[in-house]
Amino acid sequence: MADQFREHPSKTSRLVNGTLIPLTSALEANETVWFVLPTADGDEQVWEGLLAYRPSDIDRAEVRAIPLFAYDLNYGDEVAVISSDEGALVATDVVTDNGRYTFRVWLEDGDASVMRELVREFGEMGCSIEPYSDRLLGLGCERSAAQAVADALSAGEKAGRFVYETGRQQTR
Repeated sequence: MADQFREHPSKTSRLVNGTLIPLTSALEANETVWFVLPTADGDEQVWEGLLAYRPSDIDRAEVRAIPLFAYDLNYGDEVAVISSDEGALVATDVVTDNGRYTFRVWLEDGDASVMRELVREFGEMGCSIEPYSDRLLGLGCERSAAQAVADALSAGEKAGRFVYETGRQQTR
C-alpha cells in the first residue's frame, strides 16, 4: 500500500472586517513538516503536511498551521524535525507546547452558508481559522478563549449544526 499525504490547501487566517486574512506568521512559513498519523494494523500510512517556520538548518521548527488530523499539536508549537531519505522534513516530537488549543468542526452536508456562518461566529470569538474543505474547518485559539469556544462548539453540536472535536487528547 502507498502512503497517503494530506497537505492543507490554505493558510491559517483571522477574520478581519468579515474577510479571512492570512496570519503574518503563517505567511512567514518556509517549510512543510510532515506528521505521521496513527493507523490500525494493515492500514496505509497517512501523513499530515503542516506549514512551519524553520529559522535555519536546525533540528526544530514552529508549526504555522492548524492541525486537522494530528492530535496533541497546535499552531505555534515547536517540534523536533529530521530530514527523511527523500529530503522531506518529518516531525519526531513536540518540544514546546505553546498553550494554544485546536478544534475541528465537521459539517455532514458541506453547506457553504453554514461554513461561512461558522467562520464568522468563531472568527468573532478570536479564533484563527483554517478551512480545509466544504466540510472540515480547523479552529485555533488562545488558552484564555478555549473554554468559551468549547462551550459554543458543544452547544452547536447539541443543536445538530455540526460535529466537533478537540485536538488535545492528552495532557502534557
